[in-house]
Amino acid sequence: MRRPYSTNSTSNEAGFTLVEVLVSLFIFALISAGTLTAMFQTFAAKDRLDIASTELSDIAAFRAILRADMTAMELRPMRDGVGGVETYVVTTRNPEDSDALLTFTRLGRSNPAGAARGQAERVRYIFRDGQFIRETLLHENPAERENWTGRVLLENIEDVEVLYRVSTPFGNQSPADIAVQDWTILLSQIDSVDTGDSAIEFKLTDSRGVETAHLFELNL
Repeated sequence: MRRPYSTNSTSNEAGFTLVEVLVSLFIFALISAGTLTAMFQTFAAKDRLDIASTELSDIAAFRAILRADMTAMELRPMRDGVGGVETYVVTTRNPEDSDALLTFTRLGRSNPAGAARGQAERVRYIFRDGQFIRETLLHENPAERENWTGRVLLENIEDVEVLYRVSTPFGNQSPADIAVQDWTILLSQIDSVDTGDSAIEFKLTDSRGVETAHLFELNL
């Protein structure tokens, strides 16, 4: 016998309600926002890591150059701009440039055999406009004197302090470590000066206020 048709039968194809759809969209939005935040944080961390890596590389190059300079520093007379001889052989108070941190003479680069070349060059470190700059004159002979040529070693520097450190004995007492900011060896002092165990320290403060100290032994 055929059953009568009923208009009240429940359909098996019922859809989502509006509330369910809104809740699903809200959950999806939360997940998307969290994913985007994590992605942006990853990118920012990578950028910071790249910047830190570049800064470390610059510091390493800076230290290598200054270490080579300090090792090759030579106490010898330096020519002035008119062919005369400067009254100093090394100084932190360069009369030619008030921004100069240290001016000195160094022997030329070593040749492949390891022996020092006879050619000497004049070097000065400049702190100007937030930059630590190394400048050189390739000749001591005034007839061959060229303009200073420079290279920026570090940027974004807020302040630089240069200290000359030396261990000096006092009578029968143990040697005392002395640090001075003004370091000048005059031409007349070459034969009498005793550098002993000495070093140059550079204290750098960057634009973020981070201070680092770099100590280099002198081979005088």
